[in-house]
Amino acid sequence: MYFIVLFFSFFLLVLGCGILRNWKVKKPKALTYSILIACRNEEKNLPKLFESLKKLDYLKEKFEIIIVDDVSTDNSLELIKEFCKININAKYFHLSEKHSDYKGKKAALKLASENAKYDILIFTDSDCSVHPEWLKSYNNYFADNIGMVVGNYFEIKTNPLRIFSNQMSSGIYASTIGLGIPFSAAGGNLAVKKTAFDEIGGYEKIKRYQSGDDKLLLKLIHKAGWKIAYNHEQLVDTYQVKDNKTLNHQLKRRYGKFGMSSTFFKIISILIFLFYLYLPIKSIFFYDWKSLIIYFLCILFFWIVNLVKHKYRFRILDIPLLIIYPYFLIYFSLLGTFGKWEWKSS
Repeated sequence: MYFIVLFFSFFLLVLGCGILRNWKVKKPKALTYSILIACRNEEKNLPKLFESLKKLDYLKEKFEIIIVDDVSTDNSLELIKEFCKININAKYFHLSEKHSDYKGKKAALKLASENAKYDILIFTDSDCSVHPEWLKSYNNYFADNIGMVVGNYFEIKTNPLRIFSNQMSSGIYASTIGLGIPFSAAGGNLAVKKTAFDEIGGYEKIKRYQSGDDKLLLKLIHKAGWKIAYNHEQLVDTYQVKDNKTLNHQLKRRYGKFGMSSTFFKIISILIFLFYLYLPIKSIFFYDWKSLIIYFLCILFFWIVNLVKHKYRFRILDIPLLIIYPYFLIYFSLLGTFGKWEWKSS
């Protein structure tokens, strides 16, 4: 039965090699960007987002900021109005009621995209902060055949497992995109060429989904023949959710997207699930520690390559988390796929 472990170990080695792919263009151009942000009840986070947007190191005439208030019941709309009043390249729209057809935040993002005037639509979230070089970094990845460039988050002031899981997501995005089989994306750090977005009809084909606008857009753009690139240079900062109920919904929403995956990834996901059920049984009950060592060395290779690529700091606690993480992922994937969750009471 060594074949099963060797197969998955080889699979991890291949994924690790995918992380190493370099997507940078040789002669980057100063592109134009429409920053699109959907906001609902984020009055606590908006000041940090706005402060970061004001520090963007990019020519004002080459980017705009479009914020859509998505039926907020707190003071978000007033904060947005004040920000747009003092920033000439920022504008806002207000949705007074939820759209019955476009689920989640898609109605807000649809409205923002319809009013965008620049070549690249770049997305972030209301609970994020961007770095001054954020827009400049994306210039390095848009070649003529690239329809989407994927980035990721860095979660501030959170627990080690959350840090690890976000870093692992970076590795999964980078590796699958590097191998030409893009798996998913982070909606708070994502850029799409407007021609590619219009070609697939924007959100029209995916409007009924409560979540997953990032992953589903990636899937549609890749299916349309565009290449997907990965930007490892500029992660956006986001903030830990303090409320346990909200955090639970967030994790189920983030990982419970099995039904949105392609047939290929559904098969791979089932095989991985079965493998992680099989591995401890084989290792513990049949005393097959060789299998566990082979697997661990391969996932350690994947992890080290990921750390080097993203310039993450290695922590001793990463080692046991390499074993724990797959079961954390499986747990919330099952909860998100078969259970119920909310996006801000939508």
